[in-house]
Amino acid sequence: MTNRQKNLLAFAATIFVFSIIALAIYNKKPSEIKYTRPLMGTIVEITLIGKNEALLNAAAEAAFAEIKRLEGLMSHYREDSDVTKINNAAGKEPVAISNETMEVIEASLKASQTTYGAFDISMGVLGKAWHFIKDDKGELTPPSKEDVKKLLPLIDYRQIIIDKESNKVKLAKEGMKINLGGVAKGYIVGKAAEVLKKNGIKRGMVHAGGDMIVFNEPDSPPRLIGIQDPRNKDNIIGTLKVYNTTIATSGDYERFFIKAGKKYHHITDPSTGFPANKSLGVTIVTKDPALADALSTGIFVMGPVDGMKLIEELTDVEGLIIGADGKLTMSSGFKEIYTPGTKQ
Repeated sequence: MTNRQKNLLAFAATIFVFSIIALAIYNKKPSEIKYTRPLMGTIVEITLIGKNEALLNAAAEAAFAEIKRLEGLMSHYREDSDVTKINNAAGKEPVAISNETMEVIEASLKASQTTYGAFDISMGVLGKAWHFIKDDKGELTPPSKEDVKKLLPLIDYRQIIIDKESNKVKLAKEGMKINLGGVAKGYIVGKAAEVLKKNGIKRGMVHAGGDMIVFNEPDSPPRLIGIQDPRNKDNIIGTLKVYNTTIATSGDYERFFIKAGKKYHHITDPSTGFPANKSLGVTIVTKDPALADALSTGIFVMGPVDGMKLIEELTDVEGLIIGADGKLTMSSGFKEIYTPGTKQ
């Protein structure tokens, strides 16, 4: 055998080995990896499916970085955020803000119009009253009706003035405050999903509190999402079979305290300044994550009758409302993806 023949055989053997390795990598079963990080006042979970673990890790880090960046723009707790700057200038001059914060405020105003004011980011002013101080017994206590009533004139989304050309926002009345907590989380979850897709991820899920976005490849199986029983955290009332969409849930069981036998939760009715009392939970399914987040809150306030009427009027929006009596009301399209569930 000549040296040339030996070299060709060696080369062929090398190619064969690399082919076996490449085939093994290609045929590797997709991994499902879950990443968690405390952000936006909750635990953010990113679940990714793929064969390249290094790619999944890098994409998750990029998504978390985007969530942190956007949270910094929209948190009312940070002195340097767009929201704080807007609130500090209430009744004075317009404030220049980021494109992202402007998008969220625009989405908020649209949701306020859609829900007839049941969703309103200008309820941020109620933080003055609902700061939950403790009484002599060390228990949390609600504000008085008089304290809340004084703040109601400052709640009016129509007094939020935006100038898209200059990218500026102004609150018309001194003392007004906005809080993007009921819409920003959905928006940010959607942006995180966009980052994942740009980084080559084709199947995954981003979950933050009550907001979740699921994205799949066309030929991949659907994702099964459980809906929590609002009165028993160990139970699910049913499951949703979803593909590329957003699921947003609002409930009176997320943040609350009980005083003198009465529950006080965090979803407030703009017309009263006190917790809404017509619903126990609402789940919205739609493509737009910011809209889903805002609608779940607004429709919770509206209740089963007016809320379901609105859902059925909206295009590409489906929903479930659990009334104060525990009764389930579903939109026509929601029934098609819903299966009643039992204890997990």
